[in-house]
Amino acid sequence: MKETFLSVVEEKRFLGREFLTWLIGRLEEEGGRFEIEGDILELALGDRLVLEAGGDPGARLSLVDEGDIRPELGAGLRRGKLLDRARLSMTRGERRWELTLDGGMLTYDSLRCPPLGDRDPGLQDDRRAAFENDLFLRLADIEDAVSVLDWLFAAFCRIRASPAWTDATLPTLRTWVAELGRGSEMALAATAGGDVD
Repeated sequence: MKETFLSVVEEKRFLGREFLTWLIGRLEEEGGRFEIEGDILELALGDRLVLEAGGDPGARLSLVDEGDIRPELGAGLRRGKLLDRARLSMTRGERRWELTLDGGMLTYDSLRCPPLGDRDPGLQDDRRAAFENDLFLRLADIEDAVSVLDWLFAAFCRIRASPAWTDATLPTLRTWVAELGRGSEMALAATAGGDVD
């Protein structure tokens, strides 16, 4: 039974990677502004991306934001690597979350929630009540982050299951990948005297 579960997980990794590719492409091309239940959410790419070649952990490419990573990201995607992990930040109003989204497993880690803010002055004398208050506030922050990820994945699934995926979204993603960082690559090749593939 365990092998069957693991084989299904491995077989379906493509969907999470497609989700992550769609999300990063959407951020790059249209900006990271989403309206969720009347609130505006700003989503931004963080400082780290990991690409992987078809499930081969030895063929990983980690990109760390030390300037423009678009040329390396474009080159990796054009060579058949898939977006596997990305560091993201989410801002809703004054509150900001940071997390790493694993597209292959559809999980998140390294979640950094917004500061809790000022405590109710009536809780200063009761340490247990203050702890419980902080705990419930932190759990609410985690629930907020998970609900945003759920909403984004549901939006992706609606598009992925519709004719819009093959008619509009997939061609747009292919164009984005084809052009991603090309200007930077050409400028670099021109200064180095080389050619761009």
